[in-house]
Amino acid sequence: MNTKTKLLVAGLIIIIFAAFFIFFFNPDRLTPENQKGKTSYYTMIVNGDTKLNHRKRYEYTLDAYNEKGEKKSLTFTSSKQLREGSYLELYVAPFRGVTYWQEVQPDELPDQVKSVYLK
Repeated sequence: MNTKTKLLVAGLIIIIFAAFFIFFFNPDRLTPENQKGKTSYYTMIVNGDTKLNHRKRYEYTLDAYNEKGEKKSLTFTSSKQLREGSYLELYVAPFRGVTYWQEVQPDELPDQVKSVYLK
């Protein structure tokens, strides 16, 4: 294979890779509060399960439920201790885990989650 052909093949590979990257890489998906590409789970805060980690953040490991009622143990942190008994929606990315959380009202919980927490 001559040099011209090698350069052409290398250039085509770079162009294909760049096109693939631009097409599939959406920077909005990387922002923590953007729900796109993430799964929502819901949990209730139990402060007895809280510990202060090495970064001086409150670390929670709690059972959470998705809208189908499937249970998963999730770990996330907060700069302040969260209110006992409050409900949170957690945004969970496939490889990064919990990227964002927000407090929700009990009436905002999916029905399957309500059946677990609001008995």
